[in-house]
Parts: sequence; structure tokens; C-alpha cells
Amino acid sequence: MSRINDSRRKSLSNSMYENFLKDRGVSEISYIPFTNFKKLSEDQKRQLTKVNHTWKSGDRYYKLSSLHYGSPSYWWIIAYYNNKPTEASISIGDTIIIPKPLNILITLLSE
Repeated sequence: MSRINDSRRKSLSNSMYENFLKDRGVSEISYIPFTNFKKLSEDQKRQLTKVNHTWKSGDRYYKLSSLHYGSPSYWWIIAYYNNKPTEASISIGDTIIIPKPLNILITLLSE
């Protein structure tokens, strides 16, 4: 039983993934589809403070989230804002933006 009870939960169990699921000893994988956030307008972006961060060896979104937001759970906001879905999309020396404050950003994304 999942620790997350969410009515949006979907199940991945079709024949296309048969070998993948069998190799892992499961019949299905449950997931919650990504919410389609809108792109922020320039006016909305001006409401935010932006902290530049130069990517270095050992950096991870969850570590930056802990440092700037107090929780690793908001790593996806940094990834989303920078249009870099994974750390593999960033090279050492690249500059990413940490948008702040978190509460305003979440409000803007969910309007």
C-alpha cells in the first residue's frame, strides 16, 4: 500500500513495459502525473528574487533546495525554473537561478 493517497495516481502496467516490470518483480508501477505548470510571465518573474549559483562538482538540486528553501523536497522548483529537468542537463561552470521566496513562487505557479 502506498504512503501517498492521491486520486490523480496512475498505473504503468501495459504490455510495452512487460519486460521492465518483470525484471523488477512487480506487476505495475504507480505514479502521479506531473502537473502542467504555466510559464511565468516577465511581470511575475520580477516579483521574485533571483540568486545565481555556479554549478560545481557535487551539486545536486535537492542539496540546493535544502540550503535555499529549508527542505530537499522543492528540488523540482529549481529544475523547473531553469528548464533543466535533471542534473545531467547542467555542466560544471553553468549558472543556474534559485528563485525566491518559495511561497510566492508556488503561488504564481499554481494561479
